[in-house]
Amino acid sequence: MEERSVTRRNFLAGSAAAAALAGLAGCSAGTAGGDAGASAAASAPSADKYPIDPDGSDVQAKWTSEETRDGWTRYTNPDGGAELGVMDTAKIIQVDGLAFKDMNGNGKLDLYEDWRQSDEDRAAALAEQLSAEEILPLMFHNGMMSATAPLDDDSTELLDEGMRAGVSRANSDIDSFASDIKWINAVQEYCEKNGGWGIPYMNSTDPYQLYDIPDNHCLTAAMDPELWKKAGMYTGRAWRATGARVNLGPQVDIGTNVVWTRLGGSMCEDPAVNRDMTKAFVGAMQSTTDDNGNDLGWSTDSVACMLKHYCGPGATEGGRNDHNDAGKYDVFPGDNYDAHLIPFIDGGMHLDGETGEMAAIMPNYGIAYSDDEEYGEIVGGAYNKKALDILRETAGWDGMITTDWQILRATDFGNRCFGTVADLTEPERFEKILDAGVDQIGGDWAPDVAKDGYALYAKDNGEDAALARVRTSARHIFTVMNDVQLFDNPYNDSSRAKEVLEDSDAAAFGQEASNKAIVMLKNKGNVISKQGITGKPKCYIPQKLSGGGMFGGGSASFSLAIDEDAANELFDVVTDTVGEPTGEPQAFGPMAAQVDTSKKVYQESDCIRATADQLADCKYAILVIASPNTGAGEGGGGMFSSEPVPEDQKYLPISLQYRPYTADGPNVRRVSLAGDKLEDGTKENRSYYGKSVTASNESDLDMVLNTRAALPADAKLIVIVEGTNNAQCFHEFEQAADVILWSWASSGRNFGKAYGRILKGEVEPSGLLPCQMPKDMDTVEASLEDVPRDLDPYVDSEGNAYDFCFGLNWSGVIDDDRTKTYKVAPLTKPETITR
Repeated sequence: MEERSVTRRNFLAGSAAAAALAGLAGCSAGTAGGDAGASAAASAPSADKYPIDPDGSDVQAKWTSEETRDGWTRYTNPDGGAELGVMDTAKIIQVDGLAFKDMNGNGKLDLYEDWRQSDEDRAAALAEQLSAEEILPLMFHNGMMSATAPLDDDSTELLDEGMRAGVSRANSDIDSFASDIKWINAVQEYCEKNGGWGIPYMNSTDPYQLYDIPDNHCLTAAMDPELWKKAGMYTGRAWRATGARVNLGPQVDIGTNVVWTRLGGSMCEDPAVNRDMTKAFVGAMQSTTDDNGNDLGWSTDSVACMLKHYCGPGATEGGRNDHNDAGKYDVFPGDNYDAHLIPFIDGGMHLDGETGEMAAIMPNYGIAYSDDEEYGEIVGGAYNKKALDILRETAGWDGMITTDWQILRATDFGNRCFGTVADLTEPERFEKILDAGVDQIGGDWAPDVAKDGYALYAKDNGEDAALARVRTSARHIFTVMNDVQLFDNPYNDSSRAKEVLEDSDAAAFGQEASNKAIVMLKNKGNVISKQGITGKPKCYIPQKLSGGGMFGGGSASFSLAIDEDAANELFDVVTDTVGEPTGEPQAFGPMAAQVDTSKKVYQESDCIRATADQLADCKYAILVIASPNTGAGEGGGGMFSSEPVPEDQKYLPISLQYRPYTADGPNVRRVSLAGDKLEDGTKENRSYYGKSVTASNESDLDMVLNTRAALPADAKLIVIVEGTNNAQCFHEFEQAADVILWSWASSGRNFGKAYGRILKGEVEPSGLLPCQMPKDMDTVEASLEDVPRDLDPYVDSEGNAYDFCFGLNWSGVIDDDRTKTYKVAPLTKPETITR
C-alpha cells in the first residue's frame, strides 16, 4: 500500500473505491479479496497506531454497499465483518480495503470507529476523549414525547442538548412498525449529522408482547428454561428489527411477599426459578442465533437487557407499590436479603449464552431497611452504594447501571427521592448518585442539575477523580451501545422488520408457550381430559372485557371469554348481550396525549349478563375471572396522581380474597418494622392493623357463586382464573368449581385459544404454580416478607395442596424433572460469590 496521507475528500474523489461510492442507488461491490472480517478483528492494530489514514487509490475495496428502501445505505464487510449503516455516504472511509465510519469527521480512522476492536476497548477509547460537559447529558435515559417522523422541535432540541438515550412505548407490531422505523431512523440520522462524535441514540422499550408469546411472569408456570430461551430469542429479534436496542427488563425480583402488588410483573417467589429463567431468557435475547442455531453472541439481532429491580423489592413491607411513598421500605425479618441477590448474580452474571452477563441493571425505588443500616444507608436503591458495591466490587460486574424513573427530582406525580436524600438539594443528589456508581438517571432530563452535581463531586474529590468517574460511566454506556452495534449501524430496515414480524415459526411458538403457561389446579371427576368434551352440550360462556391499559392507550372491547372457534366447536354456546359503549376514556400517564377523549369506550355495565332462565338447561359453564384486586395498599389516585393520600388511607392491607377483609387477626403486625424518622425522634408506624379493604372485582366471586346456583345440579362449572398481580385465597369459591385452570395472565393478555385447546383435549395441561396459594389471610399475615414459600397452602376438596410447583395433568398431580429440580428447599445465598 502506498504510504501517504490522503484527506477523506481526496480519497472519495480519486480512489478506486470512488466508483462504488458514487453508485449507491443500486447494489455495488468492491473487489473481494483478503481475509478480512473475523480474521481482521483478530489482528486489529494496536492502540498506538491510531488515528489511521484511509487507503490510497491503489487499494481495492473488499466491501459491498446498497441503498435500502428506508433511505440509508448499508455497507457489508467480508467474512463476518461489521455491517455499517449511514445516511451520509461521505461518512465512509476505507482502511485495508474495509469500510469504516468516520464518525467524528477528521478524515481518519480512530480506535472507537474501528469495528475490529473489542466493544469495551472502543468504548474506553471514546470515553477518554470526552470532556465532562460532553458526558453529563449522556447520563440521562429519558425519551421523547413524540415518536413520529419528521422530528418535532422538542425532539431536536433534546438531541441538540445531548440526550442520547430514552424509552419509547411505541410497542411496535405488524401494524405500526413502518412508522416506528421512520421515527427511529430519523432520530439516528439527526444524531449522525448533528453531533461532533457521531454518538447514536440508545432506544429502549418496556417489555411488551409479540406473536402471542405470554408475558415473562406468565411463562414462569412452564418452569422450562428452553421455553424461556426461545421467548427471549423471538422477542428480542423482533424488537431489534423494529428499533429497540435495550429491554428495560426483564423484572427478575423474587416475590417473597405474596401480597406484593408487583409480583405479577416479575417471575415468581423462588430464587432458583428466577435465576434459571433469567439465564435462559436474557442469554437468548442478548445473543444472535444464526439459521443453524449457533449462538453468535452480540450481533445483528441482539437486544441488551437491563435486569430489574436490584435489589429486594419483592420484600416490600405491606406489599405496597414502591413507586409510591407508602411502598418505599423493603424489610428482611427473616435475614434473607442475600437470597434476593441470586437472580442478578447467579443468573444475570452467568447467562446461558455467549454474551455472558447482563448488559445493565436498574436499581429499585425502595429502601432496604434495617435499624442499623445493615443493608446500606436509608436511601433508595439508586443511591445505595453499599448495595451496588456488591455487584461492582464483590462480584466484579462492570456493566451499565440505569436508575428507575424520576428519582432525582420531584415530579407532578410525587417525589421518589426516598430516604435521607429527600433532604438534599438536586445537585447534591446527583453527586451522591455519582458516588454510588450509577451511570444513567432514568426518566429525567436535567443536565444543569448534573453540571452542578458534578461540580460538587469535583470539589470534594478533585477534578481528575471527577473526570475519571464520569468517563467510567461513559465507557459503560458506550459498551452497551457497541454491544448492539449502534455505532456501526443504528438504522433499521423495514423489509427485515416485516419479515421478522410475519415469522410463522414465532407465531407457532407463541401458541406453544401459551399452552405451557396454564396450570390445572382442579379437575374433579376428570371433567376435562384428552378425549375432550363430546356431544356439543349447551354451555354458558360470558363476554369478557379486555384491553385499554395503564397508560391510557387503546380501548377496551368485549369478546367471548375463550376462543370463539373452539367454543362453538365444543358447545352450543349461551352468552351475554353487549350494548353500545358508554364509558369515558381514561387519559392519564405518558400516553394520555394519544387518547381520543371524545370517543366512548366499553365498560362492564355495557354488558347484560345471561339470566338464570337461560342458564337453567346448560350442562356446562365456563367463567374467566381475575384474582382479587384490593389495590396497592394505599388509597388515593395511584402513582399518576398528584393528590395527597388521606391520612386514614396511607397504609391499607392488601387482601388476597374477594370479600371484605379487616386486618385485625392475631398475626397482623401492630407496629411496622420500617418507618420514617419523625421530628420528635420516634419512628413512624406504618401498620395497617384494624383497617379494611374489599376487592374491586368482588363481582367475579358473585358471578361464580351465582352461576353455580343457577346451573342444574349435575352441570359442570369450569373456572379460569387469571392471577393478575399476586397470589390469592381459593377458599371462597373452590368448592363451587369442578375445574380450575389458572394462569398468571397480565392485563390485555388473552389465553383464549390455549384454554380452548385444553378443553378439546388437544393439549395436556403442564403448568406448575409459581407461588404458594395461601389457605387464608391469617397465614399470609404470619409469613415473613423476605422468605419464600413460608405459607400454609390451601387444600382443596380433592385433597390437593395449592403449593409451589403444584399442577395437574390428565394423569393427576405432576411429578417430573421440574418438580424434582425446584420443589426443594429455597436457596438463601448466591452460589458464585461470598460476602
